[in-house]
Parts: sequence; C-alpha cells; structure tokens
Amino acid sequence: MITNPSNLNKITTAYNNTTTQPKELKNILSDEQSKGNTNTNMDTIEIGKSTKESFGTYKIDRQKLNQIKQDFAQNTDSFKEMVRTMLEKQGLKYERVMKAFENGEEPLVEIDGETRAKATEAISENGYWGVNKTAERLIDFAKTISGGDPSKIETLKNAFKEGFEQAKEAFGGTLPDISQKTYDKVMEGFDAWQNGGITEA
Repeated sequence: MITNPSNLNKITTAYNNTTTQPKELKNILSDEQSKGNTNTNMDTIEIGKSTKESFGTYKIDRQKLNQIKQDFAQNTDSFKEMVRTMLEKQGLKYERVMKAFENGEEPLVEIDGETRAKATEAISENGYWGVNKTAERLIDFAKTISGGDPSKIETLKNAFKEGFEQAKEAFGGTLPDISQKTYDKVMEGFDAWQNGGITEA
C-alpha cells in the first residue's frame, strides 16, 4: 500500500532503474532513435560498436519496445491521476503535496476507501503493479532489447541487479517486501529463460 504519495515518483524512478539497459545497448538504442528509426517495426543493430568486444548483430522489435514503454507510461499516468483526484477531493494540490514530501515535510493526506481499494488491487498478486505482472514486464523488456538472445542473459541480469540497487538507494537503502519478491520473481524468469523453459510470471 502506498501511504506516501511522493513515492509515486520514486516508484517510476525505481521501475526505470530496474529496467536499466546494459551499457552495450544504451548508446545503440539512442543512436537508432536519433536516426529516426523509432517507427520501424524491426531494427537491426550491432552490439558492441563502442567497445573492443564484439557482441554480434541483433534485431530489436521496435514496435514491441514502444508498446512496452507506452503501456508503462499510461499505467503510471493513470495511477498518478488517481492520487491527484484523491488529493483534490481534500482541497490539496498534487504538485504542492509532492514538493512538500520531497522537502521532508509530512502534509496530512487521508486515503479514502475507493482509492485504497484501487491501490490494493493494483499491487495484488495479479495486479498491474503486483509481483507477477511487474516481473513479467521486466523479462519481456529484457527479451525485447536483446532480440531474445539467451547469451545476453547475464548482461541483462547484471543490469537489473544494478538498477535494483539504485532503487534501494532512492528509498534510503531498503525497499518494501513486494519489491524483494518482485526481484526474486524476475530472477526466476531469467533462470527459466536461460534453461530454455517457459517464463512464468
């Protein structure tokens, strides 16, 4: 349950951090976007252009990657709007409340029953922000940016671990239990992929 609305921004940062792209992919994806290939259904990229080691040539389904990003953005905006509506019903301004929390203040915010129910559903076992769906999205994202190449799993796992640690730092060194469960579920997904099994989320 999210009791501190300022955590919404941190959650977005945390999710983005846990989907950190390996350094070999980051620059290449940026280069492809700058060339205007964002609407191309399938882009071919050479992994390792900026390093001495060659990682081969891969195809990224750009359309699917964009769909993943758009889906996350839409659901994040929807969740923020829910909190914004809740605050405005109390005569509060979303931006002011967020800024107050960021400054270490603790404005009084009441969570009404409807918002509490929606938030509970969102982080439930099969809710959009729950363990299963979040882990599923992360593995799907990893497969998409790697062209589904199993040889990149270790690189992707390390990127995920790094992002998870950055998320912990953003929250002061610890994360809620649901975050650790999601981490474990993602690792299970990587293991299933590596062993050639079907990833279950």
